[in-house]
Amino acid sequence: PPEFPVCVCGKKPMGRLLEKKPVTASAEELTANPRSRSAKLRVIEKIRNTPFED
Repeated sequence: PPEFPVCVCGKKPMGRLLEKKPVTASAEELTANPRSRSAKLRVIEKIRNTPFED
């Protein structure tokens, strides 16, 4: 957060990537929806809570 100019997390990761590469639309989806060509889905798994959540 902007109010913390230095790291207060102890450099511990907040999540881990489930897929190394982004998931893109299948050939079937591209045929049905050409605009999905640019969509990329990136997935992470949250591994710890942060004190900054609302």
